[in-house]
Amino acid sequence: MKILSILIALLVNYRWPNLSRWRQYQWLLAPAANSARSGPDWRPTAVLIATSLIAGLAATALAHAVAGMFGLLIVGTATLWYTLGPRGLDTDIESVLEHEPGARQAALDRLMLTEASSPGLAASAAVHAALARWFGVIFWFVFLGPAGCLMYRAVREAVHCHQLPDTRRRFASHALGILNWPVMLVLIGALALVTDYDRVLDAFRRREDRWRFPVALIDDLCLELCASETDLGQGLRDGRQLAWRVLMLWLVVLSVLMLAGLLS
Repeated sequence: MKILSILIALLVNYRWPNLSRWRQYQWLLAPAANSARSGPDWRPTAVLIATSLIAGLAATALAHAVAGMFGLLIVGTATLWYTLGPRGLDTDIESVLEHEPGARQAALDRLMLTEASSPGLAASAAVHAALARWFGVIFWFVFLGPAGCLMYRAVREAVHCHQLPDTRRRFASHALGILNWPVMLVLIGALALVTDYDRVLDAFRRREDRWRFPVALIDDLCLELCASETDLGQGLRDGRQLAWRVLMLWLVVLSVLMLAGLLS
């Protein structure tokens, strides 16, 4: 059921990118913003996680009570698509490659790039975006269902929420680091399998903090794998190709787990 939800959500996200305008996360952040007015610094993050988990679990229970397995499929697919955002990765990359000035600059800003960014940095930006928009959401959806992907998206949005004071946002950043740790572990392993295992292993060993699996490790790996490129656009294409390769491997592994009866 989960693998079917993932496939449908990814297909809708890819084929109809304009639907992304319906992705609004203010309602998820509102309880945390209200709780930030008083109490300890960790309180908004705790409220945010609790709110997203309760909302996801309530929606799952209600869907199962009303429509059984079909209801679970609908809620799972809708929630996963909703959290695969805020915009499609391919949409932003194509906006940069098409060289339309306004759309290009807006897409560069969303990818946290500039016109002067190196190809290696462009490749790593594409993989960072894939982590934020695909891999983190899918990973926690597999483990916790709709509640998991809502939680991941909510914490990720809180890190960039200017309604929260900096001291409160730091706790959201710590929480995001914890949520990203297992995602990065699986992501780096998959990246080694679909590219050059030895080069990925060498880049991994060069980092002293490698066992924390920081997201900055993506930069090192992309610079190692894509350093020969000479153009920002080509760097984005290569980063997108890396992300799609990893995604395909994830989907294959999830399908095998489903056939083996280890994934519902």
